Amino acid sequence: MPYPAPDGTELVEHLGAGATFDVALVRLGGPTLGAALGPTLACTLVCKRLAPGALHAHAGRAAIVREARALSLARHPALPALARVGADRHGPFLLESRREGASLRDVLDGWRGRGRPPPASLVAHVVRTAIETLAELQELEDAAGPIGFVHGDLGPDHVLLGPLGDIGLVDLGAARFRGMDPDLETADRGTLPFVAPEIARGESPPTARGDVYAMAATLVAFATGAPLTRAREQAAMLVEIGESGLRLDALAAAGALSPGQRRALARALDRDPERRVESARALLDAFDAASPRAGDAASPRG
Repeated sequence: MPYPAPDGTELVEHLGAGATFDVALVRLGGPTLGAALGPTLACTLVCKRLAPGALHAHAGRAAIVREARALSLARHPALPALARVGADRHGPFLLESRREGASLRDVLDGWRGRGRPPPASLVAHVVRTAIETLAELQELEDAAGPIGFVHGDLGPDHVLLGPLGDIGLVDLGAARFRGMDPDLETADRGTLPFVAPEIARGESPPTARGDVYAMAATLVAFATGAPLTRAREQAAMLVEIGESGLRLDALAAAGALSPGQRRALARALDRDPERRVESARALLDAFDAASPRAGDAASPRG
């Protein structure tokens, strides 16, 4: 069966289905809506529907509501913009803007395909910009106060490098935010090995501090190109993360980052959440304080 594009849209490309969402590109301005809006307003959007296995599951319904609500609250250039929420005979759907860019996984794989790692300047830019982007999102406020934005599933597939060097975050089905209905709380744990140990073990829901951990793990993997665990199976990976933490030996050789910057990332990956930095802003401050330029500025001049 072809992907069911919502009324007022036309299917451009079916992108694929995961455990929760079935995703496609659609063009706004089909025969129903297009006649009313005119051709100048036609554009390409991402359409998200629930995958068949999630359509009648509480976790699936909660995920699509969370993504819609998070995008309506957290308006930021790094995130897709919510265009429409609806439902039809195929179930609920979201229409949101397409966030341009390549995932950090694809960027790293592209450089590997050339037989070399990403340039040091690119690594340094991506690491700092990604931390800064997360800091801005964690600090978002509206008239009612802090939004309390939590992505909940950061990893190299959900962090995008845009065409202008900007960083974007996508796939907010595990998001959390201020005032979230308790009925939307489900056992989301993110993607191993990037998820914080306490969240992966089900001891904590997704949190802002967990997002900092997941972003740091994602950036270490990008900067080093090395596996973060010896284990490959998820059950064994979870035990390794909880008992001995991530493998960070390759981080010491990440020449794009200063020793202090590498220490800042390592601290964000401590197994004990109480010993980690509390926010992306705190990580960014530590990262910037350890930059070579910051050290040069602090050194005395003769």
